[in-house]
Amino acid sequence: MIQDLSPKQRQSLIESQARINIWESAVRSGKSFASLIRWLEYIQTAPPGNLIMIGRTATTIKRNIVDEICTIVGTDARYYSGKGELQLWGRRIYLVGASDERAEGKIRGATFAAAYIDEATLIPESFFVMLLSRLSVKDAKLFLTTNPDSPFHWLKRDYLDHKDELSIAHWAFGLDDNPSLTEEFKTSLKLEYRGLWYQRYIEGLWVLAEGTIYDFFDPKLHCIDYPTNNANYYIVGIDYGTTNPCAYTLIGYNINAYPNIWVEDEHYYNPSEHMRQKTDTEHVEDLIKFIDGKNVYGIYLDPSAASFRAEMHKQGVRNIFDANNDVLDGIRFTANLISNGTLKVCQKCRNLIKEIGVYVWDAQAANRGLEKPLKTNDHLCDALRYAIFTHFGAKLGNNMDVNDYRELKAKHLSGNDLNTSHLPSIFQ
Repeated sequence: MIQDLSPKQRQSLIESQARINIWESAVRSGKSFASLIRWLEYIQTAPPGNLIMIGRTATTIKRNIVDEICTIVGTDARYYSGKGELQLWGRRIYLVGASDERAEGKIRGATFAAAYIDEATLIPESFFVMLLSRLSVKDAKLFLTTNPDSPFHWLKRDYLDHKDELSIAHWAFGLDDNPSLTEEFKTSLKLEYRGLWYQRYIEGLWVLAEGTIYDFFDPKLHCIDYPTNNANYYIVGIDYGTTNPCAYTLIGYNINAYPNIWVEDEHYYNPSEHMRQKTDTEHVEDLIKFIDGKNVYGIYLDPSAASFRAEMHKQGVRNIFDANNDVLDGIRFTANLISNGTLKVCQKCRNLIKEIGVYVWDAQAANRGLEKPLKTNDHLCDALRYAIFTHFGAKLGNNMDVNDYRELKAKHLSGNDLNTSHLPSIFQ
């Protein structure tokens, strides 16, 4: 296994002797594999004391770190999900999810001899600062991976930009640093990212989120006049509003069609244009008319819309699910599906097409190191993201991208052995 490492991967194994060791790169560039090999090596020689592995959630820790370690070392690793622990070579390794500021309390008062962080830019700054203070055992080390983010992100601003002053070893990986990638795959990957995502995930640049979010969107390329096939089923995304617009998107899916996914229709009610607000009852009546005669698999609704959900139940609407409102991952996932041709928008969805063209990053927030869309002219874009990401993306994990889907789908369609019982219906 080690003989197959690239020169950059080998270099990082040899040079990762600092207190903080950072692997950052484009996607699929081999950083995670190299960092895990180094982590496993260090576990065997780390000073006595507790060890810890950190990810955004328990799910991402299991998928991105634990499963990979078990693949590498086999039965030597024992995973205890109930305890949140991994035991390896006589060492106990705590597994901690750090999805928000409250996570800092999970490690307060603890002492660690070593730590590993998966996707460090997704970890709250307060947790990271606390972790450094907990790595107080002599010769304790921190190993972490990350994709590039905003140039104002705390990890770059306070650590990478001061690596010469601090005890930090750092390596920036590119696609060519992963020896397992074929040229065909790298070419395909480059074609599937656009704009901000291309700069960060392909070029490995720490760039500011600014301008139009879907800056690659071209109605001539990404819109269709009518669906090319009947849908196997539909999903609906809802951005509920009373004083603000209320927006619904009707999205069709057919595994054997091109495109596989399309936005077939929209509903958009703006009370300021009509000079009156609608009641929840009226909005649900509009929804029932909107989906009449359609085989709707699921309706994805902003979790905060409690009164609207109650009225939907009252009027007999079923298959309602809370939408995953992870904005950045949702935008990235939706952007990938649009840019690679998997998702198209029908021309009749005029308001959605208009919104996509003016859906922009909040420039003032970006200058503070925060990345979020400007909250104006975004209701149908939100409704689209709720349905697409929750149904096709979030069920398989926030970090899964289009290539993971294509790989799974290809295996399924080619007749290879693949257990799809746990996957959403896109694979059934």
